[in-house]
Amino acid sequence: MGSTQENAMIILKAMVEGSRKRGSGDAIKRMTNLECGEINEGIDCLEKMHLVRTLPGCNTFRYKFLNVILEPEGCRYYNDNIGRIRDIA
Repeated sequence: MGSTQENAMIILKAMVEGSRKRGSGDAIKRMTNLECGEINEGIDCLEKMHLVRTLPGCNTFRYKFLNVILEPEGCRYYNDNIGRIRDIA
């Protein structure tokens, strides 16, 4: 298990490289192999950085969100820091 920031970068990398502008927690789990808690913490971190936006849902048993939307800032951050992200993942 990595740090919250590492998990956030793994999620961001998977969404950008997988051309996923929107994804559910289960889709992120399939792309990253992270656990539910790691995904929740990583998404919280990305949201605080304004790189993703979450859509709330009524059934949030495993995840704190229904869907995650990749913001344009997330793509820019990824492109500006691609070498650093590759080192983490």
